[in-house]
Amino acid sequence: MLEFLQDRTEASYLVTDLAMRILEEESDVITKLKYIRRTVTYAKDAVAVEDAQNLRVLMLNPETAKYFKGANFKIKDGSYRTVAAKTTEGHLAAVMSYVAASGLVFAHSFLEFVLEALPRITHFCDITSWLPFIGGKTILLSTLLESGIEPAAETKLNDFVATVSKEGLLAKIDLLAKLLKRNITESNVRGYAYNPERLTGIDILRHQLAHHRKKDYSLEKAEADIIYLYRTSFHFLDLVVHHYDLYGANRPKHGDV
Repeated sequence: MLEFLQDRTEASYLVTDLAMRILEEESDVITKLKYIRRTVTYAKDAVAVEDAQNLRVLMLNPETAKYFKGANFKIKDGSYRTVAAKTTEGHLAAVMSYVAASGLVFAHSFLEFVLEALPRITHFCDITSWLPFIGGKTILLSTLLESGIEPAAETKLNDFVATVSKEGLLAKIDLLAKLLKRNITESNVRGYAYNPERLTGIDILRHQLAHHRKKDYSLEKAEADIIYLYRTSFHFLDLVVHHYDLYGANRPKHGDV
């Protein structure tokens, strides 16, 4: 009855769309992280000199000099430069931590996007796997009379999918596992090992970073976590592709025959 909701051609288009986006998004985020690291490395000395000059101006300015009264660093012996250098190092580390956090939050959101798209592919291939989730939904008789059973059923499916999008990362993974009805730990992604504990840790970390509860997150750690998240996207895509024996296809452009 619900076979009209299946469309393997559209599923194939989505496979290619997702695969291309995963590659593009990972490359874009990792490239920017590396660029920031290079920029900070090359600019560090120049920024330190400027910060030292600014500190010296403040210490010599009669209006602000009072704030440095009793300080254990002086202009005469040059010790203020050491203090300025430490301040610069601290600020730059904080900048890189913010960039690292932003990258992880972005990659985490992208994985959630993938986990919302993959269930769509499953219903395009086998709508029966969705019956345990929507089979018990009530449809008003007036709705059936007004729109017909097929549009009404499709609306119920879309409503359920909309509620899934509001769930967290781990809940989305759980839904996909139930739809596939198979072990989700092994795929054909080379060099990747599915680790639910690591994903849980990253999920908690993402929450901490988003709410500024963790400020010592390094670019190096972020790069490793971000790559893992994008590989996880490929992992789940691979599971769906092989489960339904799908092949990618390029979506026709407007005007193509």
